[in-house]
Amino acid sequence: MQVGGSGSQMSEINVTPMIDIILVLLIIFMVITPVTQMGYLVRVPPKAPPGLRTDVMRDQIVLRFTEDEKILINKDEVTSQEFPERLREILKGNTGKMVFFQGDPAVDYEATMNFLDLARSSGAENIGIVVDEIQAATYQAPETAEAPDVSGN
Repeated sequence: MQVGGSGSQMSEINVTPMIDIILVLLIIFMVITPVTQMGYLVRVPPKAPPGLRTDVMRDQIVLRFTEDEKILINKDEVTSQEFPERLREILKGNTGKMVFFQGDPAVDYEATMNFLDLARSSGAENIGIVVDEIQAATYQAPETAEAPDVSGN
């Protein structure tokens, strides 16, 4: 039943149900969004206290494991039998100290993990990994052979 005397059908869209659906969806997303957000626990280093010694770089411990399975603590080469005891001596009384690891890319994964497990069992609780800066490779177009002359000249 229409109001008016034209007798034709209405060709307008009734937007009220569409607005109701959009509002319900908006409320659903407003409720779900805070629930789905997840955070990651990140330990941020504390601020350096004023008056910190400048010889901090000398106190750092860098472990290196080379391709020929040489073990270096800073710049001192040690054997695999001496390594656990030597690391325990260095970390004596300060097991929470950060120890940095710099591996050789040519060493396989299993040997690297075994070395890191040995370092952890020798007292290195906090191990950071030193990554060398990756150099951007320059693109060189491949040399192509000249195409044969098909013009008949």
